[in-house]
Amino acid sequence: MNALHLLLAAALLTPPLASASRYDPDSDRAALRQAATLAHSVTVDATGLALEPEKVAAITAGLDEGLRQARLAADAARSLEAAAQKRGAEMASVVKPAALDRKLKDFLAPIAAERRRWERLSSEHAELKTRVDNLPEEERQKLRPLLARASNALSSALDALRPLEKSATNAGELALVMKGAHQEALGPLVEVSTQTSWVIYSADNLPQALSEAKSRLGVLGQEPRHVARNRAWQQLELLRGITRQLFEAADRACNRADDFRRRSADFAKSADDFDARLTTGSALDGAKSLLDEAHKALTATRERLKS
Repeated sequence: MNALHLLLAAALLTPPLASASRYDPDSDRAALRQAATLAHSVTVDATGLALEPEKVAAITAGLDEGLRQARLAADAARSLEAAAQKRGAEMASVVKPAALDRKLKDFLAPIAAERRRWERLSSEHAELKTRVDNLPEEERQKLRPLLARASNALSSALDALRPLEKSATNAGELALVMKGAHQEALGPLVEVSTQTSWVIYSADNLPQALSEAKSRLGVLGQEPRHVARNRAWQQLELLRGITRQLFEAADRACNRADDFRRRSADFAKSADDFDARLTTGSALDGAKSLLDEAHKALTATRERLKS
């Protein structure tokens, strides 16, 4: 196996940089769905009981449980929102122009330096070859092995540098793919924020509505009874509406979080692909060693010419 093959093998074995973390909302989604479903179903069951004074205790107990579940749903919604925003901030930090430019610059600078070094040494090799070619045959035969050594090292160094330079070009294209993946993720992220806000808003509205419902339930036995029942029914209908709104917002929040998970995974892959392109592994070190070898051979040639 020649020097170039060793360089490329080392580069392929180098693992890509892990520039993007993974987003998994399953725990928060499960907690939110369960609490929101119970908040609505318990409230519906409680408000479905007959509006009679002897049922008030059972109705009230059901409504209290509905409120407890709604508060749990609000807590889960806050957790879901916080995790999504954290992931969104991570993604945004990766695609900031300054961050991308720095990564590309850090990758390109040492490669460009070695390319300039290769050009200087190639020019020196050409100059020395011309001088050697003008020497008598006997002297030429003594110096040609050194020039051949330098030439082979320069050729192998160039073969090592070219894939790295191509990676830099490809990295620019992958940066655009990554930016596109980030833009695709913003829609679901905004929706997660909007729907979790509705869950929290609904839960916050329940205590006052529940307090009013309890007041109206407390006068069910008073005359005129049909008026008391109608007023209680209206308030219970309001409670059902609030918990239904909470449940529907929770369902949408969970669905959008799942969408965001998929978009986040797409972004993570594009970010990993980008970082992988900016990994030189041992290839750059190998190119440097080859150029060092060429430099030594050319220096020895120059010294021989002086003697």
